[in-house]
Amino acid sequence: MVEFPIVELESIIEALPSAVSFKNEFLVSVVNAKTNLIHSHSYARIDALQIILVQEGCLEVQIDYKPYHITAPSVIIIMPTHIVQSICVSPDFKSLMLAVTRSFLERPEPIHDSPEIVYMKIWKNPIIQCSKEEMKSLEKCLTVLRDNIKLTSHKLQRMLLINNMNNFLIELANIFYQQEEYFTPPTLNRKEELLSAFLRLLIANCRKEHAVSFYSEKLFITPQYLSLILKEQTGKSANKWIDDVLIQEAKILLKAPQTTVQQVADLLHFSDQSTFGKFFKKHVGISPMEYRKSN
Repeated sequence: MVEFPIVELESIIEALPSAVSFKNEFLVSVVNAKTNLIHSHSYARIDALQIILVQEGCLEVQIDYKPYHITAPSVIIIMPTHIVQSICVSPDFKSLMLAVTRSFLERPEPIHDSPEIVYMKIWKNPIIQCSKEEMKSLEKCLTVLRDNIKLTSHKLQRMLLINNMNNFLIELANIFYQQEEYFTPPTLNRKEELLSAFLRLLIANCRKEHAVSFYSEKLFITPQYLSLILKEQTGKSANKWIDDVLIQEAKILLKAPQTTVQQVADLLHFSDQSTFGKFFKKHVGISPMEYRKSN
């Protein structure tokens, strides 16, 4: 199985001189025909959600080896699990790009569908054609977000930016829900069906079940085959998926001031607070208490 480079958000920030970023968690940048994108002419996975507003011109891109010819006005949604390669852009190509780390997004609840259904639908339909009016609405939201990133003296800047981000995602969701592809169930092959079923099981059981064997038994396959499928389809092993979702659940729970760290450990079915603390610090770099204080 071919391993693809995982591009971190910090690398994208360094490659885009015009990017305006917030604490290496997200950025807004102009991208045009002269921009040297990291995934140009080579396959890569980006460890962030990328949303690209194609304002002018067109481009050729491959997402999960499927070629797309994209013309303005349209929106490209590149998920961290996508394998992407930018082939070429027209001389008049112009776009606005938002790139957001998964940790910043946490795991927002969807408006209509369950998370795994939304995930699979966007994964299978990453291009959204929109009207000029819809594009203007999205541009306005990103422009406000970019301007507010510069307000470093704002005492509640993070809260302000989260509200700006939510406004943009709501406008994008409104466009997405009007697309015919959204109402058409995605056609999945056997491996994609297993991925979808795994995500459904993981979201329902992640707090209690931490072992790969639990999920593989439910899917009637071996733990090794489950990890192989997930690695092939998403670039992450089963253990990595479980750990990542556990960390997101922990972050959500730690933001509730009335919940103690011990209670969070109990809710996530760790044997004790110490084990939970070591797990959290290994993946986040700080202790649960330090994370709570920082948020």
